[in-house]
Amino acid sequence: LTQLAVIFGTMHLVKKAGLENPEYALVIRGIYAVSTMVILGLTQYLKSQIQKRNDTTALEYDDPASGSQQTRIVTTVSKYDLGEIAKLQKSTLFTAAIVVFMHFKFGYIQPLILQSLLPMLNLYKNPLVQIHILGKPAIDSLKRPWVPENPFAALTGSAAASGTGGDSEHAETTSSTAAAVEAEPASTDNEET
Repeated sequence: LTQLAVIFGTMHLVKKAGLENPEYALVIRGIYAVSTMVILGLTQYLKSQIQKRNDTTALEYDDPASGSQQTRIVTTVSKYDLGEIAKLQKSTLFTAAIVVFMHFKFGYIQPLILQSLLPMLNLYKNPLVQIHILGKPAIDSLKRPWVPENPFAALTGSAAASGTGGDSEHAETTSSTAAAVEAEPASTDNEET
């Protein structure tokens, strides 16, 4: 629900403030670049913290991607967390590639603005940040393995645990980017020089 508020609030603000004007493109690109670098920097910091702690506590769980044939995964907390960091980094880079392509190919500004805000919000809610930076105990919704958040749970009223920021974040950021593109005008009158 928070993400929807951020998406629609940002789209309204962009239109009201006239931020779609190409003269703001350079500033918005800079903000987006800084935001992406901060996220990647934080993920590197998280990775170093996980490696330093090297928590070898055994972790066993059923692979949610295995479908009807349940595959049991046996690993350690440290390896699990490092795998989640790798997913988060790949997701961030993949989303950045899509947003930059859409911006330079079609002149879209809104995805740059949205993707400067939403990943920061997602990163704050990420269990890795909650545990390794904010020092919260790995209990309740922070207990491993983390269940990816259903982005439609808020709309349907069903409860879901916090996502890891891996595949779920990829789906959330891609869907928010798609929402921003749909809100963009069909004309390309605002193309940059």
